[in-house]
Amino acid sequence: MLPQTFTQKAIARAAGLDYAAVGQIVTVRPDRILSHDNSAAIIRIFRSLGQERVHDPQRLVIVLDHASPAPTPVHARNHAQIRAFVREQDIPHFFDVGRGVCHQVVSEEALILPGQMLLGADSHTPHAGWMGAFAAGLGRSEVAKLWATGEIWLRVPETIRIELRGRLRPGVSAKDLGLWILRALGPGGAAYRALEFAGPGVAGLTAAQRMTLANLMAEAGAKNAYLPPDARVFAWLARRSVSSNQYSVFSEQVREMALYPDEGASYAGVLTVNLDEIAPAIARPHSPANVVDLAQVVGEPIDEAFIGTCTNGRLEDLAAAAAVLRNADGVVKRVAAGVRLIITPASSQVLQQALELGYIQTFVEAGAIVGAPGCGPCMGNHFGVPAAGERVISTANRNFRGRMGEPESEVYLASPAVVAASAVAGRVAAETFEVSQTSKVWSRGAYAHNAPANARPLPILTASLAQASSSSPAPKTSEVSQTSEVYTGRVWKYGDHVNTDVIFPGKYTYTLHTPQEFAAHALEDLDPSFAARVQPGDIIVAGENWGTGSSREQAVTALKAAGVRIIIASSFARIYYRNMVNSGMTPIIAPDAVAAIQPAETIQVDVTAGVIHCAAGEFPFPPLSPH
Repeated sequence: MLPQTFTQKAIARAAGLDYAAVGQIVTVRPDRILSHDNSAAIIRIFRSLGQERVHDPQRLVIVLDHASPAPTPVHARNHAQIRAFVREQDIPHFFDVGRGVCHQVVSEEALILPGQMLLGADSHTPHAGWMGAFAAGLGRSEVAKLWATGEIWLRVPETIRIELRGRLRPGVSAKDLGLWILRALGPGGAAYRALEFAGPGVAGLTAAQRMTLANLMAEAGAKNAYLPPDARVFAWLARRSVSSNQYSVFSEQVREMALYPDEGASYAGVLTVNLDEIAPAIARPHSPANVVDLAQVVGEPIDEAFIGTCTNGRLEDLAAAAAVLRNADGVVKRVAAGVRLIITPASSQVLQQALELGYIQTFVEAGAIVGAPGCGPCMGNHFGVPAAGERVISTANRNFRGRMGEPESEVYLASPAVVAASAVAGRVAAETFEVSQTSKVWSRGAYAHNAPANARPLPILTASLAQASSSSPAPKTSEVSQTSEVYTGRVWKYGDHVNTDVIFPGKYTYTLHTPQEFAAHALEDLDPSFAARVQPGDIIVAGENWGTGSSREQAVTALKAAGVRIIIASSFARIYYRNMVNSGMTPIIAPDAVAAIQPAETIQVDVTAGVIHCAAGEFPFPPLSPH
């Protein structure tokens, strides 16, 4: 048997196979299925499938965290529907408002363990890879299908290996490391790929730092991120799972479940990072990969500072912020006049510990606003939405235009200590850090196979889909329609890395319910004229990584309801691609055609023949898989 990466092994285990080849499509049965406030929409889809009972209530995990506590009557009704469904279905792993962010709760409750598989209706589900689990995000329709059947298809992805060497210097955080890696890979640089961390530098990272790192890798488009579990991870899980007299037995059991890559496994590329050369970093608007040395942004005025989210709301993060706010002599620095400092602990456990250690006291004395454990203002629902023209510095994972609810605001991403220092200064600050203006951050090493120095994403889900496993046979020729499908439409053309927050703003996620409502806000924060002018049959043409960001299925449904059947792009974000397929839309990958097609021209797409006809000529594209 050929050597396998961790991801190959984990998918093979979940599929009941001995071996899973890269590009193979298999049917898997995940150990846990995660959802949150979007469970209300999933319930509606589940019912529309004619289902009455979930397949295995023990495997479901539902956490109310995204709009927690409910900011409007609509959100409150959604929560009430979810609670009623949980009671009806006897779902044991339900966590109501105030318990915390779903990814933190799953970890604290040890609901997923090393070597197991977690699939969730949230794009940051790869978070659980911090402990050596396989964890990936899906759309809400796919989660409804998982509720009904307990199984789903997955493609075995290529893997990029990230080699960590050395140790982070004092004053440099895992957030800084993650941001630099995002810059190295670029947005979408890991699209439809797994990321596998390795090297001696992993051992020096705490559990909280590993969580931050795995969480951020969703912003590179990664299907999943993996850090090899060690004694530190096993001990962290054991402390939260069993009594002290069972500690050793549990740790050994978890150790036996863990999976590690084989020596000699094949990788799409290798990225080497020297941790002792990492400097404090900041991501400028409007991309998490728009990363520079913190020193380059110092002095920029801010209006709001936010510490929290699944990326940086843990106890270590609050401790770092509190250390900045309280001097060694015990004097607390006040938040600058005109600046709001908002803090939301990642969980109720973190809140309790922060209370006991005095961090909450420090925050209150400094003039901060402390909110309920949960996502807070991260996706623009409530509790800290900025005004037009305001600038926010945040510990979150995304800073897309409109991400926090207002498209005319700006969001910077930084570590908790930098955010706290900036809140006191009233501007982006680094006074507590020794910052290098120029820092050599990484060397590309063997990052060459299918990934040149100006690495672009691999073509996503094209001919590789034709490779199928025996558990997921390709349809027979007679089952595939031979009828020619030819579409003619006017072009709307957009650029690279168009994200789901501008395709369908997050602030509407839990308050709108029908496709027609979605269509009225399609592309609202990118092209305000689109919803009013789009016609049935129009075609969207876009650059690389279309649909990056959230697993928000409304970003597909909105365009379909507006009459768009086809999107032609240089590449697609993984979850968006899946959501298109499941919604009956046609994703076409044709970079040459994208470069040639002009805005507003009328083109013809022959799906059966695999040809695009436009003013510049004819452009072939790979045939769609029978799947």
